[in-house]
Amino acid sequence: MSRPALLVIDPQIDFLGLVEAGGPHGCDAAAALAGMERLVAAARSGGAPVVVTQELHRPGRVDFGRELDGDEPVHCVEGTPGAELVAALRPRPSEHLVRKRRYSAFFATDLGLLLRGLEVDTVVACGLLSDVCVHYTCVDAHQLDLRVHVVPEACAGSSPAAALASFAAVEYLQRGAVLPLDGASRLLRSAGAERPCGR
Repeated sequence: MSRPALLVIDPQIDFLGLVEAGGPHGCDAAAALAGMERLVAAARSGGAPVVVTQELHRPGRVDFGRELDGDEPVHCVEGTPGAELVAALRPRPSEHLVRKRRYSAFFATDLGLLLRGLEVDTVVACGLLSDVCVHYTCVDAHQLDLRVHVVPEACAGSSPAAALASFAAVEYLQRGAVLPLDGASRLLRSAGAERPCGR
């Protein structure tokens, strides 16, 4: 029996702006947010842990590293409106917020410890951007021997092509990793039923 957790990766104002800036070649941010909200509702109804991540950088840019070498502008600076989480996806007090400095939610954070403490063996990932933070978080989850699912309808990428490539890359690591929204919702709603007695 699996013990899933939902990872809602970086549902932040700046990342929505990057998606929307794609214009006709961008992804559907509104549809992705609706998908994320549906997964959160399913996790809450099933008793699956909800973990929301938030990328944050210091105002002096000392922790961006090589992150600005590509196409991304300065983003998610502490204290700026763009770093804020979308209101509908902010974690409840009983849920978990993991702040991070780099793409992967596992890199230099306590996410791995948190998931072990929650006895999680399966992660259901959604969020922004499909081909960046969602992708690298899924790769690290795989390397930590977690079962991984990514939900395309609840993600948005820098472009449709980049998003599709990232989903294919995760599927290459684990067959069945790409999970439609309906299936992911069912998995999260069944979490309480699958949890061992006495836990």
